Amino acid sequence: MDDEELVPSGQLSSTARLEAFSDGVMAIAITLLILEIKLPEYEPGHLLGALGHIWPSYVAYLASFLTIGVIWMNHHAFFSRLRHVDHVLRWWNLMLLLGVSVLPFPTMVLAEHAVHGAGNDAKAAAALYGIAGVMMTVPWAPLWWRLISRPELFEPGFDSAFARRESVRAYPGIVIYAICIGVGLIQPVAALILYLVVAIFYGFTSQGWGTKPGDDSD
Repeated sequence: MDDEELVPSGQLSSTARLEAFSDGVMAIAITLLILEIKLPEYEPGHLLGALGHIWPSYVAYLASFLTIGVIWMNHHAFFSRLRHVDHVLRWWNLMLLLGVSVLPFPTMVLAEHAVHGAGNDAKAAAALYGIAGVMMTVPWAPLWWRLISRPELFEPGFDSAFARRESVRAYPGIVIYAICIGVGLIQPVAALILYLVVAIFYGFTSQGWGTKPGDDSD
């Protein structure tokens, strides 16, 4: 079937437009991250010190870059297994993109306040970033739930059992970011580092979204 062809019901469509739109949103969000890194004012001859002073910006940028990158890889793996999408999948995909699109803002807030901000400001910044992480994690579960009830949206070879197994992967992410929020309310600098560790962890384990039905190697 041509990527742009609508199925007879008119309620289903190919994944092409949804994937193209999603790729565009993620590309813009990941580009905006670097624009949020600002060089502070410095005296002539002290550029190196100024660059070192903003090290939290580098950590926050890397964490967010990897986070969006992993979401993009998971998103590609998810929709490559679908033959069609319906209105429910489209809405939950929008919710996922909502989380992605707001990430540059909490990244900037975290970078500016986690280390050099006042105590309460640093804690609020760390918690805000964690909330954004939850926003990007929650939509994965209902995306898979929809496929449990409508396995006909899958390409041949995938079924409800596969969707049910994959849906479980959303829950650890929610719990992990919730824990990060708690850590941030106590020790913001530790939360900043933890967010980077979480992003790296998901980068190494994201292949789990690509398991085939019946593959228990993950």
